[in-house]
Amino acid sequence: MSLTACDGDSDAVASAAGSTPSKAAKASPAAESNGIEKLSAKAIYDTGMKANAQAGSFHEKMERKGTKSDLRLSATECMGTVDISEKGSFEIIRKGNDIWAKPDATFAEGMNSALGKTAFSTDKWTHGTPDNALMAKLASWCHQEQFTAPDALDAGSKATKGKVTTVDGQLAVPVVLGGKGESVTWFVATTGKPYFIKQDSTRADMQDLTDSGFGTAVGAKAPSGTVLAAPNA
Repeated sequence: MSLTACDGDSDAVASAAGSTPSKAAKASPAAESNGIEKLSAKAIYDTGMKANAQAGSFHEKMERKGTKSDLRLSATECMGTVDISEKGSFEIIRKGNDIWAKPDATFAEGMNSALGKTAFSTDKWTHGTPDNALMAKLASWCHQEQFTAPDALDAGSKATKGKVTTVDGQLAVPVVLGGKGESVTWFVATTGKPYFIKQDSTRADMQDLTDSGFGTAVGAKAPSGTVLAAPNA
């Protein structure tokens, strides 16, 4: 299974670190279950990931030590921000094969210095396509493979399912993978569609995630104003 996300494949990427598990509350007996909690841990995880892909779009927030992102995603669109600690942040828009990025001053300075040219500006968007290695790296934070090839738990995984609880106001069943004093917990909704809604981790190679806004259009549009052409990295 895929145990890392939002690595961006860039020198600007910070290393992952632990996180704080969400607080669980008593589940409401009035809500009607979709039955997902009756399945095995693997089936719960796999079903949740497929449900997210089938939704067509969602809003994802990710956070780990020194890195966070806030993105609206679909198979063909992406829009939001990525913040990489001391290396700065950038806005990203993807619509089909078009990718635009606009950095803050810290990120622009770092990228321009590494490239030896002014390719990024804080007041202009830089445009490229997936054929451009640099823009493809920035757009990889969008992880659009979540829609085209949703993740599945390894058949040999020792993940276990817990009791239905409440996470951020949503009834969900946890799937826990632990070892050596560390753990990652995935939560899948037990009412309505069985969406994967949250990931909490204490592992150094994992991040915290929350997914919401399933099926809401991303609405990505080409930015207005002067646009710079992305250089070859």
